[in-house]
Amino acid sequence: MNEAPVSAPLDGVRILLTRAKSDDAIARTLRLAGAQVDALALTVSTPLDSAQLDAARDRLADGAYAWVVFSSWRAARAVVSGLPRARSRGTRIAAVGQATAQWISDHTGVSADLTGAGSAAALLECFPAPSSGARPVLIPRSAAAPDTLPDGLRALGWSVEAVDAYTTAPADIGDCDADIAGNFRAGHYDAAVLTASSQARALPPLLGLPPPSTRVVTIGAPTAATARRLGIAVAAQASSPTPDAIVRALTDALARPTHADAPEERDS
Repeated sequence: MNEAPVSAPLDGVRILLTRAKSDDAIARTLRLAGAQVDALALTVSTPLDSAQLDAARDRLADGAYAWVVFSSWRAARAVVSGLPRARSRGTRIAAVGQATAQWISDHTGVSADLTGAGSAAALLECFPAPSSGARPVLIPRSAAAPDTLPDGLRALGWSVEAVDAYTTAPADIGDCDADIAGNFRAGHYDAAVLTASSQARALPPLLGLPPPSTRVVTIGAPTAATARRLGIAVAAQASSPTPDAIVRALTDALARPTHADAPEERDS
C-alpha cells in the first residue's frame, strides 16, 4: 500500500506545468506535495547545425578553451561528446544551475568545476577573472538567449565565443492537448508554473492570458520580467530554481486572496 505523503501543502490543488519532460523533477515534487499536475509543453527546442558550431566542438575537444559555460542541458548536449577530452586538456566546466550540472555528470561522468545558483547573474558573481594570456571561454547557447552571460564574462576580462546550439520556438497549437487548453482558459487551474521566458512568450498566443483565479509562479527574475511585459500577472517567483522552492512559492501564492485587480508582487 502506498503511504500518503507526510506533508501535502498543495493537497488537491490543480496546477498547469508549462513543460513536459519524462521523469520531470518539478512535476514529481508537486505531486508528492499533493497537487494534481497537468504538463503541457508550450515550446519546442530544435538542435542547430552550423560550421561555427562544428568548429567550436573541434576546438573544445582540442582544449582550446579555458572554460565552457552552460546555461541548460540542451546547450551541453550540443558538445557533450567532446567534454571528457576537453577536461583532460585543462578546460574547466561551469553550469548555471544544479540541474544542468547533474545532466553533464550523468552523461559524461565529468563534474562541473563551478555551479551557479540558477541564473546567469548568480554565476557571474562567482566566476573568476582571467589570468594574463588566458584561453577564451566557449558558451554554447540558445539562439534566443540574452547576452547576459557573454557580456558579463567580457566585463570580467574574458575573451568569449558564444555559439548558437539550439533554437526554441512556440509549440503548434494543434499539438497542444485541447482538454488542457480548454481547462486553462476556463480557469480550472489554481496555478500555472512558468520555468523559462520562452514559455512566458508562448503562453498568450497559445492559451491566452491566465484567468484571474489562476496564480502564476515563475522560476527566475528574467522569466518573471518577460511575463509581466506580456501582461501576465505574476503571483510569486521561486527563490531558487529547485522543485522545493517552487512548492514554497506556490504555497505562498495560493494562500493569498484572489482579486482580479490585486497588485502584482515585485522582485526584490
